[in-house]
Amino acid sequence: MIELKKLPMNLQFFADPNPDPDPEDPKEDEPVTLTQKELQSKLDSEADKRAAKAVETAKAKWEADKKQALEDAKNEGAKLAKMSAAEKADAEMQARVEEIEKREAALKQSELKAATKALLQDNGLPADMSDTLIGLGDAEAIKNAVTALKGSLDTQVNEKVEKLATGTKPSNSSSNLSSSNDAFDAVMAKYQKHNNN
Repeated sequence: MIELKKLPMNLQFFADPNPDPDPEDPKEDEPVTLTQKELQSKLDSEADKRAAKAVETAKAKWEADKKQALEDAKNEGAKLAKMSAAEKADAEMQARVEEIEKREAALKQSELKAATKALLQDNGLPADMSDTLIGLGDAEAIKNAVTALKGSLDTQVNEKVEKLATGTKPSNSSSNLSSSNDAFDAVMAKYQKHNNN
């Protein structure tokens, strides 16, 4: 017979470190149950908090922008006050030129968008893609992108059509139209019987 050796063991190692939990302590893992009304109330409260925070942020940004615009106007006014008549005229002319350039850029952007929509529609593509294509900035680049897109779509459509068209071929066997079970002959016989009566 084999003799087993006993190993000394510390049984306290396996004991619960907190044998008497406080029954008044709420368990963190315990799910909280709420009624529909309570849940809606909590959701509304959270939405109100977020909305108030967003309003505060927007208000602070607006005030900062307003303050910056006021400072810029004061600085511009101070610069104009220090300038001679010729310098003022030059500054006003420069401001007008910048405004005209901004308008021209906006007009070109609008024309490019309209031309892109027309190009897309002419090629049978959705016009709402124009906003994405305008990012290319150049009319020639947009035209090349539309041509490539149209070619790619046409190729895919043709492949799908060919795949669907190459289904099962009809058999070469003759039809059963002359058989006694033909539905057409049965209808015609009833029709002729009805007309003869």
